[in-house]
Parts: sequence; C-alpha cells; structure tokens
Amino acid sequence: MVTTLRTLLVAAMALTAFLAPVVSTPAHAAPPSNLESVRSFHKRAEQGGTFHVVFFGGSLTFGANASDPTTTSYRGLMMDYLLKKYPRANITFHDAAIGGSGSNLGIYRLDRDVLRHKPDLVFLDFTVNDGEDKDLPVLACYERIVRKVIGSGSALVPAMFCFKYHMENLDSPLPPGHEVHLKLLQHYNLPVANVIQGMKGVIKSGKATREEIWSIGKDGAHPGDLGYKYFFEFVKETYEGAIKDDAVVQTLPEKAMYEEIYPVVTRQVLVEGALPEGWKREGTRRTSMWFDGLSSRWMTDVAAASIVDGKAPAPLEVKFRGSSVGLFGERDGISLSFHAYIDGKQVLTPGNPKRKIEPSPIWTVNSAAMSVAKAGQGNLFSWIVLAKDLPDGEHTLRIEPITTGEGIDPKAQLRIESVCSAGK
Repeated sequence: MVTTLRTLLVAAMALTAFLAPVVSTPAHAAPPSNLESVRSFHKRAEQGGTFHVVFFGGSLTFGANASDPTTTSYRGLMMDYLLKKYPRANITFHDAAIGGSGSNLGIYRLDRDVLRHKPDLVFLDFTVNDGEDKDLPVLACYERIVRKVIGSGSALVPAMFCFKYHMENLDSPLPPGHEVHLKLLQHYNLPVANVIQGMKGVIKSGKATREEIWSIGKDGAHPGDLGYKYFFEFVKETYEGAIKDDAVVQTLPEKAMYEEIYPVVTRQVLVEGALPEGWKREGTRRTSMWFDGLSSRWMTDVAAASIVDGKAPAPLEVKFRGSSVGLFGERDGISLSFHAYIDGKQVLTPGNPKRKIEPSPIWTVNSAAMSVAKAGQGNLFSWIVLAKDLPDGEHTLRIEPITTGEGIDPKAQLRIESVCSAGK
C-alpha cells in the first residue's frame, strides 16, 4: 500500500509570553545491541509482515520532472521493485522529500516526517543539495540524521545523486561535498548508492547523453523519466549488493566522526504559545507551486503577521538555545520581508559573492522571482537559516515585519510555523 504524509500537530510545552512550546530532540540514545541492516530487513521482509519504508531527501527523491513522480521517479520505481520483491510483505511507503531542502532543514523534520513512522528502511538523499559546503555545521546536520536513523533501528541506504553540470568532466573525481559524505557514510559501514559515478559510466558508455537524461527544458537539476530509471538502477544495485554481502552491516560508533555541535534540536511551534498583536493563528495553504512544496504536508498551523487597518504587526520575540537558528514557514508572491535581530544585534543576509550580492538587513521571503507577485500565487514552504555560528547558549530572536515602502501589498503576510534551533 502506498501512502503520503499527513499533517501532524507537533507536541509542545507551554512557556512564557511570545515563547512558543518547544519540541526538543536530545542527543542519540546509546547504541542498540542489534542494529538493523539491509540484509536483515531483506530476510524479515521475505517472511512477510508489516513494514514502513521512508524516502527522505530533496526534489530528486520526490521525482521532480518525472512524468508521474509516484511511479516513474527513482522513488516510484524503487517502491514497485520492493513490492514485487517481497510479495508476502505489507509495505507502507512514506514520501518525506522536499525540493530545494538539505540536511540543515532535515534535522528539524526528522522526528516528525521520518521517525514517527517507525521505519524499517530509510532511503536518504541530501548530498547533492548540501552541495560543496564542507563546513562543520552542514556536516554535523547530515551526520546527526545518519546517527538517529541508525539508532532508531532502521536500515539505511544513502544515495548520492547528481545534476547535469556534474557530468561535464566524466573523468573528474567526486565533488568535494560528495567525497566527504562518502567517507562519513563509510565510517558507519553503510551501503552507499554512488549514483553520480554510475551516471558518468552511463554517458561514457554511450548508453545516453546528458541531453537525453536531463531532457526537460533547460532544467539541469532534474532528469526526465530516462534519468530516473538510471538513478533507480544504481540504487537497486546497491541494495541488492548489501543483501548479498554479509559484511555490509551498519554500525553506530559511540563517537561521531565530526564534532556533535547539534546534540539538541528544538522546533518551537509558534501558534501553541501567545502571539503578539497583529499576529494570529491561521491554517496552512492547500495549494502550492509544486506538490513537494505544499506546506500543509510538512507543518501545522502558522503564525501569520498581517497589516490590519493600516497598522503594522508588533515585533515577534522568541527565546531559544543553541548556536544555529532558522525560520520554517510558508510564502507566496507578496510575502512580507522582515528585519531580524539576535540579542539586539541586527542579522544580515549572507549575500553571495559569486553573484555579487551584498549582505542586506532585509530578509526577503516572497516567491515573486518564480511566480506572480499576487496574493494566493506562488505558494510554497519557506526555510531561512538566520545564523549557524552563534555562541552556544540562550539567545533572544526578534522579528520585525517590514510593512512600509514601495510595492508592499496591504494583503501581504509573514507566515512562520516554527523557530528552529540547534546546539549543545
């Protein structure tokens, strides 16, 4: 049976005014005595029973550009393969893939969108979306996901996907981001689907060209059905190899490979606490530009800041603990921008030197660059990392919606579901 994720209210604890309830995930539990592996999952599934399989990642896991993401994507093909391979098993599949997201959002989604299903098998993406960022904060996020999934008792199959530009030099080594992930995954003795290397072999052998694989318009990120078929073949090959090789048994060393700077992850759901004037609880929108960006699948109600009778909403203040903080919510074509302050100091956007974009005090949320600047158009989830290198400890975040200036629509809102923080 194939199912999709449904919205689940996140449990929380009542705190002081403007400080929403908190969902905290502590450091990993002690290593279990009997860890699951692909081989042991296979043996159990052959005998029959009830199983849960989760696909956790970005748009390549969802299947963007596939003619039917539920059947012709790598995920869809893998679901069909597992159902046919284990006819005696009752397998429920869970799609936990959000396009454009990486492991720095994944750590806040892991409990709600993956582990609550008590999975027996998890397919993990994020390598390609984490990109070439080899900084400790990003690696710590990815490793935390790996450790928690293994520690939950689930078998884990990580996949390292690729974009079209990765195929420009077929003799080049793995990109740095892929290389560090591969070494990390080998540290846990995991079966890694090295799709990027496999796709180079496909093109080298003349089986398909880059243009035939990434065949949908000018999109060099998401392949068409042919490309997903190859992605699936390499993941299946890895899975089959792990079944046959009794040495591929995932491990959970007591100590992480990288420093565990995020042993405690907290998702403060704003609507469960008191909201300042001009903010109110609203349901998430039920339409979106694409299905994996539908915010109602990934969050509960949002705290919406609005301009009421020409009056600006009051600032939102939230206390949090950690060294990293971000905002998870939703946006549309006219979403309000905002100023952010941490401990009284204004936080600037990171900018982009390669694109000659300077840091700015204005955090822009709207999706106008991809849609029409109109209310109800361009609906998507929103994820913004405000800071990732704070001194670890307690901080105060202040969000001030920007309601004056040229081009601001009086119907515009700032819609935030949660303040997400991580630290020790």
